[in-house]
Amino acid sequence: MLGWTALVLDHLKPVRVSLLVLAVAVFVAVGVDQAAELFLIALWTDPSPWRYLTLLATSALAGLSMWYAARNAYRLRYPRWPALQDERAAVLRDWLPRLLGAAVPLLVCLGYVFALASLPHGSCGAALECAQRSWRAIGLVLVSAALIIFFVSRRRLWRALSRRSASLAPPAPRPSAEARVWRVRDLGVIPCMCYAVVVVLNILATVLIVLRPEALDGIGPLAQLLISAAFLCFSGSLLCMIGDRRGVPLLSAMLLLSASLHWLHLNDNHRVRQYPAMSTHELPMKPPAESRPSFDAYADAWLNDRCAGHARCPVILVAAEGGGIRGAAWTAVVLSRLTAMLDAQDHAQGEPLFPRYLFAASGVSGGSLGLATYVSMLAQPSPTNAATLEGRAQEMLSHDFLAPTLANAFFVDFTQRWLPGAWLNDRSRALTRAWESAARKQGVNAFAEPFAALYARADGTAAPTVPALFLNSTTVNEGRRFIQHPFQAIATPQRQPWTAGFDGSSWLDPRVPLSEVVLNSARFTYVSPAGTLETAQPSPPVPARLQLVDGGYFENSGSTTLLEVMRLLRERARQRDLSLRFIVIHISNDPQMTDFIDRHDPAHPLPFYSSACPPLPGPVRDGVRGEAVAPLDALLDTRAARGEYARVQLLNTLKPDDADPAKGDMLWHFRLCRGNYPIPLGWTISTPVFAELDRQLDEHYPLPAMVQALKTQLAPDVP
Repeated sequence: MLGWTALVLDHLKPVRVSLLVLAVAVFVAVGVDQAAELFLIALWTDPSPWRYLTLLATSALAGLSMWYAARNAYRLRYPRWPALQDERAAVLRDWLPRLLGAAVPLLVCLGYVFALASLPHGSCGAALECAQRSWRAIGLVLVSAALIIFFVSRRRLWRALSRRSASLAPPAPRPSAEARVWRVRDLGVIPCMCYAVVVVLNILATVLIVLRPEALDGIGPLAQLLISAAFLCFSGSLLCMIGDRRGVPLLSAMLLLSASLHWLHLNDNHRVRQYPAMSTHELPMKPPAESRPSFDAYADAWLNDRCAGHARCPVILVAAEGGGIRGAAWTAVVLSRLTAMLDAQDHAQGEPLFPRYLFAASGVSGGSLGLATYVSMLAQPSPTNAATLEGRAQEMLSHDFLAPTLANAFFVDFTQRWLPGAWLNDRSRALTRAWESAARKQGVNAFAEPFAALYARADGTAAPTVPALFLNSTTVNEGRRFIQHPFQAIATPQRQPWTAGFDGSSWLDPRVPLSEVVLNSARFTYVSPAGTLETAQPSPPVPARLQLVDGGYFENSGSTTLLEVMRLLRERARQRDLSLRFIVIHISNDPQMTDFIDRHDPAHPLPFYSSACPPLPGPVRDGVRGEAVAPLDALLDTRAARGEYARVQLLNTLKPDDADPAKGDMLWHFRLCRGNYPIPLGWTISTPVFAELDRQLDEHYPLPAMVQALKTQLAPDVP
């Protein structure tokens, strides 16, 4: 038994790269929710036949690459593994490469099946639609079967052709009977040409993505991953063959080199961009003189313009929670719908009524992207057409932001890991380029321009025409919030508004682009790397350098920062003897989140209102963990608890008037429930998901009555 075990283990060593790729793919397909959503989008909700055919083609390509690399690996002689010549394992050498190749499309199908079982996806509607989605899965099975047929029958075809042509030598009866060679170049002309072509194609693909990060857009993230797997199996197998033949751990040495460069920060290409022309591999230049308006000037201008005619001035505030593209889409849809419906009822002010009284918004991660999308579209073009906001936001956010990010990660960033020094833009720059490109198609240039430019007039004074954005990131070493805003530093030795937080304007250049500010808030775990923030100021704040990750690490609701902005505005209003009435819109997107508002009366919207989601199906999660994972789970789960604490604190700060709701503060909680379609958490979304968001907004919220209540709140109350 031990002899057979050793024999099998020796046969797994030459194909360890392919096995490792498959093992990682199985783990991701079965154990990562974001990947499950990708499978459902590709095979359940995506209507594009082109992307489906691309998925079939790339799964076949990855399968062929895995098979061919393993087949050639078994043709070499390895002095360390004489068992590879053992005739008892001939069947293993014949069939393992075939099974590895055929497993790729089957794995994609398996990921789809697990996604159907683990995520809510609803019914598929008409019988024809159900059949189409079933055939999509069957198509992958057929690709796997076609690969097996090709692997088995190709020798028969070759043998038949050799009988008709004297120039073709007949093949060996089976792969394990082929002549064994000592060097890679002795494999033959065709294998050597294949390796050379693949290496050249790999280099060309990397150069192409460096020059045009959007080059592979449109094929879908799964197809992107399959192409990367094909290159990795082919090139990695070649390195292993060369190293194993000479007894040199070449692959291990390369991994050690990459780890050393990373540990010593010798190839850090993840710097936070301080101005639009800066690359992520460059050190920032000295910033210009401060040109951003002050928060106090902005608040005073806003109060002067908005509070005339109000005994108690209405102030709308928004908190948008994180959640990748799901949070961005839900935030943009809710705010755009409220803007359009309120504008349709009353357009007397000459500008949409909702954003006129929207003073500030606090965003985290995907919520920050949704807020930036909404606010930038309010600013461009001018005047704002409220009726088109939602459609334009959907067009922008339906862009596939994940594909260019993955393309950079597996080609450009992967290459940078082996190079000393920082030479190439990282994958986060590919993501911000995708945001900028998608916004530009909607006539919005703000993402590529300085964040502060939205809030300053030509003469340098504050322009209160656009709601103020406060976008939250998290620092790594300190574990504090990093609050980014378009004003001069609000925190001073005399005023410290941010509890356990850094004022981003003390660190960021006045020219920092909006896309980079959003990225710092939405550095999604591992999809976007932690950003190294360095400043060229002569006397930077202490510490001398910060590292930024997703704002959701501290707390995902954005409510903590919103509370502090409320205090700042109250202080300015108190100095002017103004009374404020707060209207808080809280937007969350996690279907598993517990509600923090108990009033759910669709017929009579109250100052505190939220939709009631149906109870989640299935058993309640067991609260007991093993001793090994309990500390890690506790560290991760405290993030959700901090968010819940912040939301309740926000709720308790408001002062409703039960006698006359129109005169008191109010809070509306727009939440997502589990629906008929999967609502993804990553950076790609499909058109049916927006239909699901529209359905939930229409069915769970009495929008006409809510808008009428909001209009009453915003109406002038002083003759």
